[in-house]
Amino acid sequence: MKKIKILSSLMVILSVASASIAFNIIYVDTNSPNDPGSGTYEDPFRKIQDAIDIAVNGDIVEILPGLYAGYDNYNLDPNGKSITIRSTNPEDAEIVANTIIDPNGEGRGFYIHRSEDANCIISGLTVRNAYGDNGAGIYCYDSSPTIRNCIIQNGHTIDSGGGVCFDYGSASVNNCIIMGNTADYYGGGISCNFSSPLIVGCIISGNTAGSEGGGIDSGWSEPNILNCVIIYNNASLGGGVNCYYPGVAHVVNCTLVANSAGNFGGALYCWSGGNAVIKNSIFWANIASIGTQLGIQAEGQASISYCDVQGGQMNVYDPCENLVWGQGNMDTDPCFALLDLNGNPELWDFHLQSAYGRWDRNSQTWLTDSNTSLCIDSGDPNADWSSEPWPNGKRINMGAFGGTSQASKNGNPADFNIDNSVDFVDFSQIANQWLIEQMCIEDLTNDGNVNFADIFIFAENWLR
Repeated sequence: MKKIKILSSLMVILSVASASIAFNIIYVDTNSPNDPGSGTYEDPFRKIQDAIDIAVNGDIVEILPGLYAGYDNYNLDPNGKSITIRSTNPEDAEIVANTIIDPNGEGRGFYIHRSEDANCIISGLTVRNAYGDNGAGIYCYDSSPTIRNCIIQNGHTIDSGGGVCFDYGSASVNNCIIMGNTADYYGGGISCNFSSPLIVGCIISGNTAGSEGGGIDSGWSEPNILNCVIIYNNASLGGGVNCYYPGVAHVVNCTLVANSAGNFGGALYCWSGGNAVIKNSIFWANIASIGTQLGIQAEGQASISYCDVQGGQMNVYDPCENLVWGQGNMDTDPCFALLDLNGNPELWDFHLQSAYGRWDRNSQTWLTDSNTSLCIDSGDPNADWSSEPWPNGKRINMGAFGGTSQASKNGNPADFNIDNSVDFVDFSQIANQWLIEQMCIEDLTNDGNVNFADIFIFAENWLR
């Protein structure tokens, strides 16, 4: 009897624990036959805010493809909740492009302002034609949400952040496309004020600011801008990125191309105490009246190392001599897969050409080129290169794909110690990994096991 009571108590505890971690999916469909609906799969809400309003922490608001416009489909407010607001598949580009929040110039896409943290997630949505004084697409005030796999385009603000604005907080923006947005003054694509956002793997393209920071504007802030493509943006100061007032912008493994400034700093401008630390990045074909690639003045500072800068230090405007020109910088054609300055920027491809393997985004396969970019294996030797595919020089690449699974390859796959010869030293290394089930550079077939298939490839490269 006592055992039965104990088991019964355990079942109750497990039931309560399961309930505490359970979550609901609340569905939204602009074509729902009912308005408002109830949020079930069979009877979805027609309006997004209706779903948000009944959600509790941990819930998912899942939005079916369609065009969401009109009242309660813009100025969306998570109300401080730890919820996910997403499309049906945020990893599917076609679904993301067809799950559209369109305020039609009547308001913002999202207004996140109740101390939301990283557990408030906006994922896999397109926000277009938004409007506001700050942050047309998404405005984050005193909040730190996670924004990922989104397209934010054609927004317009009368002040700052045509695409996204961060006022205070430490939000993250991952793998987003922020394009064609306009700010009358600051941050055509992204505006950062008193904030420390993490901006990773984004394409920031074709944005315009009337004054400062066509792509990104940073003031009193410390943004970390990693693995981003920042192209074809325009402003009076800092066509790509503008840094002003105390704060440090970290720009690492980024590609800044064809940005333009009417005055100073085609790609990047630091002034009035603004500071930038730049590593492993490529500055190419940017335009400005002064400081074609970079501009620094009025107590601004910048340090740059292991970067490819077109024209070298001569294309940096630095009358106060506040530039730290570090190690590993060069001036050489980066050999992008496709850059036609007279063509459509949406077709440009900034993967680096390689005779050993270059990722092709169209075919989703590895291709080889007749040329190998000198930006491959030329980044900071102390940076982590382990996420790059083998073969490589055990050194991170420059540019937006350096340090990622799409980094261009380099070298003989069987030359494990990188001494330009496949010999007994390399054979000893593959022998030490024999039949060990793990992913390693000796696993030449990438099947998780070092076996005879890998030995066959190794033999083909013997003494090469």
